[in-house]
Amino acid sequence: MSFRTLVTACSLLVAGTAQAQHFEIPKAAFGMEHCLQAVMNRFPSHVKSVEMESKNGRLSYEFEIKTVMGGVEWDVECSADTGEITQVERDVKPDDPAFRDVARVSESDALAIAIGRVPGTLREIEYEVAPDGGAWYEFTLQLKDGTTTEVMVNAITGDVLGVDDEREEREFYRIGGDD
Repeated sequence: MSFRTLVTACSLLVAGTAQAQHFEIPKAAFGMEHCLQAVMNRFPSHVKSVEMESKNGRLSYEFEIKTVMGGVEWDVECSADTGEITQVERDVKPDDPAFRDVARVSESDALAIAIGRVPGTLREIEYEVAPDGGAWYEFTLQLKDGTTTEVMVNAITGDVLGVDDEREEREFYRIGGDD
């Protein structure tokens, strides 16, 4: 199946799903096709899934890919507003050398930083790395109202890299899934 045929089929699938559920997919300055091409240009890979989502009012596409060379799996986010790749990351184990060898901030210190920023109860910890050698903790914290917020803390500097409040997120569609 050609790239264009795949994109057309996915677009029809998404449009049909949107109609059946009576909601509209928001208009984006850059379509999934543009972002998919940007991802493929940067990382020759196999796409496992794509989703369109809104975080804090910003539309993006998130692709789960597996690179052709080396078979490394990455999550690649592309802005639907600018058409540019905004984040590349992958989950690792805490003892993975890509994380362990660069982390200077302990997990407990990073958690204290996260809770200091967003008071809550720890629900999950993920260890993330980027292709450029960056590493961070992603803490999922449950707030008093029952919602969750993710706080990303740089494992090298201890800086808070971002806060994602689930109340500000919406997934419009997902094509594909985890293996």
